[in-house]
Amino acid sequence: MKNFYSEVDDVTLTYSDIKSTADGMEYIRIYFEKPIEGDFAFLESVIPGLDIKETEGFSDGEVKELLDYANRNAFIIWQLAKEGSASIA
Repeated sequence: MKNFYSEVDDVTLTYSDIKSTADGMEYIRIYFEKPIEGDFAFLESVIPGLDIKETEGFSDGEVKELLDYANRNAFIIWQLAKEGSASIA
């Protein structure tokens, strides 16, 4: 499930519910999207770690800015995801 976090300068950040790897490590997928002519630019990453899973349409500088933004907001996103999963349980 994708959850809305923010929209800044036409870039929307959404995040997944907390997921677990086979060895029990928890992570959250984050998605940045921005409309561009006839399509969308996107960046998919994970927290923690901010490893890029897939990206298209953003410049290297934009990717760096987006990952910096995600890093500054990772704690809040993690808390929101935890609260969301607690309300489901």
